[in-house]
Order: sequence, then structure tokens, then C-alpha cells
Amino acid sequence: MLNHKLMFAMVAGGVVGVMGLAGAAEGAIIDLTTPNSSGMLNGAVFQHNTEQAAGTGIYEPFVRIRMNGFEEGYNTSNNDLPFDELAGIWTRDIQVQDLLTVERDGITYYDFRLDINESRGGTQSLLSLDEIQIYTSPIGSQNTTNVASLGTLRYDLDAGGDNWVKLEYELNAGSGVGDMTLLVPVTAFAGAAPSDYVYLYSAFGTNHSSSAGFEEWAIRGVPIPAPGPLVVASLGLVLITKRRR
Repeated sequence: MLNHKLMFAMVAGGVVGVMGLAGAAEGAIIDLTTPNSSGMLNGAVFQHNTEQAAGTGIYEPFVRIRMNGFEEGYNTSNNDLPFDELAGIWTRDIQVQDLLTVERDGITYYDFRLDINESRGGTQSLLSLDEIQIYTSPIGSQNTTNVASLGTLRYDLDAGGDNWVKLEYELNAGSGVGDMTLLVPVTAFAGAAPSDYVYLYSAFGTNHSSSAGFEEWAIRGVPIPAPGPLVVASLGLVLITKRRR
């Protein structure tokens, strides 16, 4: 039986880290509020993104979400948007074949980027990323509010507990530069066709409210630097990774 203050993060069938829990109901917290901080949960890598480059072909958003307080949404090309998505060319369908990969310690990951836009100063610059669910489906341009019906679930931040990520806007203040990298193992997409559509649902603001501009997820167009030590929650367990090209 697991101690109620510990949760194991699994990747590629092995235990790679331990998440510190404040209690079973609260779940794990990945704290990305310091430069180069990172953590792992349910097989995925969460990393503070230090890159500042932006522009066409480098940072390609596929969904923008905006609503002060709590906000949620997913990418779709349907004009009848289901949640707090912003209409326009930055909210659109993507397919498995559009995703970019990066290799870390022999594991190949799909690379997703998150750019947040919050107020400056005090706790207003903090934002919680409270839910991530990634689905694949042969059906594009969906607009259901029943997120679980989008298709085959490939990743769930809350698998095993009510987990969340703590983000700090002032580390990389500005739009279009990216604040967090999410790496999801390619093996989680086993059986998906290249033409299948990818839906990334996310929700923000439960633990630290959204306070200003939109949040957007994007596909990164060039290789990224290797992460620093993987600091996993508050227990101080460090895992060293490096990029292989």
C-alpha cells in the first residue's frame, strides 16, 4: 500500500521519481516557479521553458483559452467553441503527424509548449494548471462539452490523484515565448494513426486564478535544449537528463 504522502511517477514501465503530496486529496504539485525547474508525473516531463524565441515556424499555437478566474478548453477547428477558447486561426485541429518529437535518455517524447499571460506582481503572476487530458480520434473539429467522449485518452495529469502544476508568469513575461514544456511519451500514443486528430484539453485557475490575458498551447518548430535536474515536487529527488540528437 502506498503511503498517503507519496505517489510514484511512472515512465516506460519503470518508477523514475516520487511526488511529494500534502495529502491524498490534494494530490501532487509540480512547482515550476523557479528558473529551470522541472518534474515528472504519470510518465510526462514538465519543464520551465527558458527559451525566448518566437515567430512563425518556431512557436505555432493550436489553442488559445481566456477567462479570468477559472478557464478551460481544447483545440478544435469547429467554429462553435465548447468552452473558453478564443476563435481564430490560433484555435485549430492538429493531427498526430503534426507533432514534433524530442529524445531524452533513450525515450522519445511528443513536445507541447504552453505560453501563459498573467498580471505582474505578487500572487497575481501565479497560475495553476489543474487539468491536462490528451485524446486522439479519427474525427476532427469536435465541439462536445463531454471531454471524455473526444476519443482515446492518451495522457491524464490527474491519473492517480488530483494533481496540478504551479506556474510563474514573471519568469518569462510576455506573449509568444512559451513558459512550460510538456513532453509526453510517444508510446502513450500507441495505435494512433498519423492522420488521427489530437485534442489537448486543459484547465487553469483552481489553485491560482487566471488574472489577465490568454493561455495558449503550441507546437515548437526547432529542437530544444536539454533540461536541468528534474526536481520532483518537494522531496528533493533529482534526476539528471540530457538531450541526445
